[in-house]
Amino acid sequence: MERLGADGKPAAAVYEELRRRLIVYFRLHLPAEAENLADSVFDRMARKLQEGTEVREVAHYAFGVARLVCFEGRAREQRWREAAADPTLMPEAPAEDAGEDGKQVMHALSECLRQMGARSSELILAYYAADGGEGRRARSRLAAALGLSLNALRNRALRIREALEQCVSGRLKSA
Repeated sequence: MERLGADGKPAAAVYEELRRRLIVYFRLHLPAEAENLADSVFDRMARKLQEGTEVREVAHYAFGVARLVCFEGRAREQRWREAAADPTLMPEAPAEDAGEDGKQVMHALSECLRQMGARSSELILAYYAADGGEGRRARSRLAAALGLSLNALRNRALRIREALEQCVSGRLKSA
């Protein structure tokens, strides 16, 4: 962070300005993930700086990383589209013995997952697929596969979960 304030401006102000510019860049290329991708740029930059990589122009370096993240994001989108076409990845139908309320909740959940898109649906299902030690290991693998820190993955899953809860709640109220 101190590298950002090298020009006499407060580091926090430089960080916010650079983050805002990165979000604008990603909104042009991958709008659904703009904020998360901007955060991943900073995660990668921090790792490289800790490893001792010399950076002369932080903003230029950040946009170089952003360009690579954008390429990876587009490739990931392609994989998500292919996964969305795979019927084996759709959530299961509600169990027959779930009762009427359970069926309504499962139907609302399925609809909300479909509405969110394959990327978000897959992420949230993978994030909560296991509990305990296995869950922690699975989340670590998921974070590594997505090129995110565990905290960034947690934040992303939390935002998706909150949106999913609101969607399900709204559908149940209107039913």
